[in-house]
Amino acid sequence: MSKREYTRPHADALIRRLGEPRRFIQVVAGPRQVGKTTLVQQVTDTAGVPVVFASADEPTLRGTEWIAQQWEAARLAIGPRGAILVIDEVQKAVGWAESVKRLWDEDTRNKRPLKVVLLGSARC
Repeated sequence: MSKREYTRPHADALIRRLGEPRRFIQVVAGPRQVGKTTLVQQVTDTAGVPVVFASADEPTLRGTEWIAQQWEAARLAIGPRGAILVIDEVQKAVGWAESVKRLWDEDTRNKRPLKVVLLGSARC
């Protein structure tokens, strides 16, 4: 008997968006424990490009310097078809929005083929 893996309904939309030319940051947001991380892992496992996955869900303080370090690691991983940076629990990183905007804009100016997926949970 083979084990069949459940694919989340939004996987097709994320696959399609990551297959498009780089234009937008992809954001996967929702309540905790609904499968956001699993969804993104299922999609990136089949992406065919290097993927750098980082989680701000650690007990130590995460901030703009940490985001820049993860971003640089993803830049170094860029291959002929680009790369994907995934930042999980991004809302836990202090100053994340400004840092992400600055780095995204820098990559846009330099025509770097780095796609970005941000995952975030609502604060309760």
